[in-house]
Amino acid sequence: MNFITSSWFVDLLLFTVYALLVATLALTLWSMWHSYRKRQRQSSDNGVPTRGIAWGVWALLTVTLAATWLFASTRPLSINGSIYDNRFWLRASDMLINSSLVLMSVAVMGVLFGMSGLSRRLKGAHRNSGKERKRVKQDDV
Repeated sequence: MNFITSSWFVDLLLFTVYALLVATLALTLWSMWHSYRKRQRQSSDNGVPTRGIAWGVWALLTVTLAATWLFASTRPLSINGSIYDNRFWLRASDMLINSSLVLMSVAVMGVLFGMSGLSRRLKGAHRNSGKERKRVKQDDV
């Protein structure tokens, strides 16, 4: 008897997958509840607007999932010689793939924006720092 196709192994695998799904959902709900409670007490932490960032992340996620669901492809696929044409799962898988690409791109752009120092220049916090550096270099010479 093949180990992978035996009945007890498949049952164990399905039980493990369902248990992990329930544990993940419970942890996600607890994390959301904990974050919401913490954000109610304070709107900024060390000058970082945590409440605004959290609402922005939820809005971006919701809009991205909705937009990628609407524009997802439902064209049937040929997988290992058989046609897969379940429109719901084709749309759902396309939505998840495209959403992950969009969100990763937004994250990379956010990191590049933060590293560039452009956010500080836009706020005007370091408006004269370049002039002061030139003045110090000229004084040293």
